[in-house]
Amino acid sequence: MRALSHTFLFLFLAQTLIAKGNVYVQSTKAKLLSQPKLSADGFPLQMGDVLAPVSEQGLFVQVRAENRSGWVSKLFVSPLPPGNQIKLGITSNSSEAVVARQRASDFTKTAAARGLSETQKMRVRGEGDLYDFESLRWVESVPFPEQLSQQDQPNSRVENLNISNSVYSNSELNVLAETKAEVKVGRSLAARLLKKYPVVKDTELTGYLNTIASRLASVSSRKDLSFRVGVIESNEVNAFACPGGFVFLTTGTLKKIQTESELAGIIGHEMGHIVLFHNGEFKQSNLFLDILSGLLSPPGGEVVNAATSTLLDEMEKQLFETGRDMKLELEADEAAVGLTGQVGYSPTGLSSFLNTISKAEGTESLKKTHPDTTTRIAKLVYFESILSTDNTPFVKDRWSEFKSKLKP
Repeated sequence: MRALSHTFLFLFLAQTLIAKGNVYVQSTKAKLLSQPKLSADGFPLQMGDVLAPVSEQGLFVQVRAENRSGWVSKLFVSPLPPGNQIKLGITSNSSEAVVARQRASDFTKTAAARGLSETQKMRVRGEGDLYDFESLRWVESVPFPEQLSQQDQPNSRVENLNISNSVYSNSELNVLAETKAEVKVGRSLAARLLKKYPVVKDTELTGYLNTIASRLASVSSRKDLSFRVGVIESNEVNAFACPGGFVFLTTGTLKKIQTESELAGIIGHEMGHIVLFHNGEFKQSNLFLDILSGLLSPPGGEVVNAATSTLLDEMEKQLFETGRDMKLELEADEAAVGLTGQVGYSPTGLSSFLNTISKAEGTESLKKTHPDTTTRIAKLVYFESILSTDNTPFVKDRWSEFKSKLKP
C-alpha cells in the first residue's frame, strides 16, 4: 500500500517544451513566425497541428512543421493534446471508476476488520487545519461569464469567450487525465491559501475579475481549464497562481491598481505561470486511491492524500518563501504583455503597476518571491516595444466602478 500511495501523483519538473517532445497548436492565433516576436510575419497554423520543438528563446519556441520551420509563441501551444474543458465539481462515472470504487470499498471493509490499521497508514488529510474547501467552492460557484457584451469584445475575431470552439466542443474529446490531475492539486493548494487568508465573498467583483480572465484565456493554449479569479483579504501587495487555473489577488493589490489594463496585466502574469506549466506537468492520479480517499472522508468533506500533501508543502513554500526561478517570472511577465495586448488592453499595464508599487509599503512578500522590480520593468519595456497592437480596439475600462467599492 505504501508503494501504491507514493505512485498517487507524479510531478514532472522539466520546465522546457523541448524536454516534453512534440507540442500541439491550441489557439487560432497561432502562426509559424519568421522571428521570435508576435508582430513578425507568419504562416497560419491550424488547431491541433503537431509541432516538433528545436530550441527556445524566451516566450517563443522554434519548431518544425512538416516541411516548414519557424517560431511560435508558447501562449498558443501546449505539450498536451486537444481535450475538452474540465467542469469543476464533475466526477467520473466511467466503468473504470465503478471498478475502482468497488476495489476501494472492499479495501475499507478489509481494513475495518483489521482495526483500520491499513487505512491509517495512508495518512489521509482532511480539510480541518490546513484547508478551506468551503471558501474555494464559493469561488468556483460564482457564475462563469459565458459571453461578454458586444461593446466589451476587443474585436470580432477574438475566439469565442466561453472558451469553446469546433475542436474543444467536440463531444468525442474527453477531459485529459493530466488536466484532471493538475486541477486536483491546484484545488488543494488554493484551499490551503484560503485557509491562510479569508476570501472576499463579493459576487459582482469576482464575476468582473473572471470576465477579464476569460478574455485573456480566449487567446491562450489552456482551453482545457476553467480559470477562476478570487479576492483574498490581506494588506500585502501580492497575487498567487495555483495549478489548474486558480488565481488570487489580495485586497492590498487591488487598492494600488489604477486601471483595468493594470489589473489585466497582473492577472495575465499569474495566468502565464499556469499556461506555461511553471509548476510542471501533472500525470493522472491513481483512481483507486482517489475514490478510497473519498470513501474515508466525512460527509460533504474533501480529503488530500499524503503524497499530494507532501507536494503541496513544497508548492506552498514556493508561493510564500522561495519564489520561482527568475527566468520563469520574466517569462510570465512577457506572457502578460502578450495576452493583454492581443485582447485590447494596454500592454503597459503590468509595468505601470510595478512602477506604482516599486516604493510602496506592504510589498515585502512580493519582493521576497519575485525578481528585482527595476529589472522586471526594464524587461517589460522591451517586451512592450516588440508587440504590435495595430487594429486591436481597446477594452472599455470599468475598474473605477469596482475600486470605489473596496473598503479603505
